[in-house]
Amino acid sequence: MRTTNAIALLVASGLVLNLPAFPAAAGQGERPPGATVEAPIGLLDAVQSTLARHPLLEVQRQQVELRRAQKQQRSADFDTLLRLTTTHTYLNTPLTEIERSGGAVSGVTPDAIRTNDLALIGSAHRLLRSGIAIGPTVTMNRATDSLQNLTGLNRTRVSFDVNLPLLRGRGRDVVTAPETAAEIDVQASLYDLNQEIADLILSTATSYWQYVASLRQLQIIAESEARGQEFVEAVTTLVQADKLPRSEISQAQANLAGRAAGRMVVEQGAIEARSNLALAMGLTPEQIAELPPPADDFPDGINQPPPALSPERVRSLIALALTRRADYLAAEKTREAAEVIRRSAGDRLRPQLDLTISGGYSTLREGRRPDEFFASPFSRMKGPNAVVGFHYEMPPSNNLARGEVAEAEASYQQSVLLKTDRARVIANGVVNARTAIVTAVNRLNRANEAVTAYQAALEGERDKLRLGVGSIIDILTIEGRLTEALLDFVSAQQSYAQSLVQLRYAAGLLVEPGQTTQSFERDVFFQPPPQVYAGQ
Repeated sequence: MRTTNAIALLVASGLVLNLPAFPAAAGQGERPPGATVEAPIGLLDAVQSTLARHPLLEVQRQQVELRRAQKQQRSADFDTLLRLTTTHTYLNTPLTEIERSGGAVSGVTPDAIRTNDLALIGSAHRLLRSGIAIGPTVTMNRATDSLQNLTGLNRTRVSFDVNLPLLRGRGRDVVTAPETAAEIDVQASLYDLNQEIADLILSTATSYWQYVASLRQLQIIAESEARGQEFVEAVTTLVQADKLPRSEISQAQANLAGRAAGRMVVEQGAIEARSNLALAMGLTPEQIAELPPPADDFPDGINQPPPALSPERVRSLIALALTRRADYLAAEKTREAAEVIRRSAGDRLRPQLDLTISGGYSTLREGRRPDEFFASPFSRMKGPNAVVGFHYEMPPSNNLARGEVAEAEASYQQSVLLKTDRARVIANGVVNARTAIVTAVNRLNRANEAVTAYQAALEGERDKLRLGVGSIIDILTIEGRLTEALLDFVSAQQSYAQSLVQLRYAAGLLVEPGQTTQSFERDVFFQPPPQVYAGQ
């Protein structure tokens, strides 16, 4: 009878019968224990921080610049190449007795002949993308000596040279293959940048919802611990008033200790969730510990109609993903680049046979002055001159070319296999993400029903206590189960929020492929993509 009266006192005090409520929205209402007072941060703010600060994005941007630099290097093969060569030769050549005798006839008896030659060669050649090389060449030479050419002779030869490949190195597809492949690699690197953006946004959104969930769960556990403390104090008061046996204190303290231990685990989880979000946002080490609490509440998934799982709709979503997923598009570009190199590699097995044609004129001007040297290209022009020749080259083993062909073939086959495997992974991800959102919607509704049911059950236990037919054990049991239901409800909310962004990621609807700058609206993270309901 004394225990029944004590229970009545507990009921009257209202200490063990207050129903646990749904946690307040993050950033609103009472702060969870340990929360800071800085202005809360929204999910879009976190995503923008990721795009602006995360070092991996800058790494990938530099990879794009690297590919562009490599493409520029490949284009250099078709730049006009200017060459200028000048030599000045001064020689003393001893003369034979016969040569000296010949000089004596003319009244000159030197021991040696002194020659002074100046040569200047300039050219501007360019390789066309067809494989033909063209360009002019100007060769200027001034020769003087101490025996026969005392006044100096200035000769100039002007020519226009054409090198026409007849076998190897002929045709635009072959000649421009490295440049074309490098340009495709630039496009692939842009898609890689898009995929890096999608990966980091997915990580940020997932970490954000984990942060929200951890603070919600911490709030639930902290409130449960506070109720346990109130219960211990109430039981202690009643034991001291000789209304309850002293053994009841041990039970109440054990219940409180269990709740405190659970709260410590959740506190650690909240700290780790905050750090993980700060890391995903690209914050500096100094800023990680200063991250404010989240501002956004979970998206409302209660009574949200789940998308259909018809095979036709799933196939349609997979087909959409294969047109928008940046990692698949990058794999396709890699295959295209490998195919370009593969098609051109066979050309290296051919022998080299070039036709060389050169036409021009020659000039002559006498004199030793510098102006006479530079005026020689325009004096006493004679021509035309013509030169025709063939150049043939073929290594018997040709191991280099054979190895290049084998390498190009292996690289192409590898790119095809990687693209095929990427398609498999994407299709699997779409199926799993679509199933996950259906499961998340159903779980969220069931978790909501469980919370409502346990709240009603706890209310019923309160009525039983008022009538004196209930027990403290029943109250603690139902209150504990309601706390677990609330924690599961928060977990279900987190799963639903994460399934929304995961589905957009899997279907390629999170970023725009091929765009270096991305913009987002709030609905991207709070509403399912309309494509999942199309045709239902």
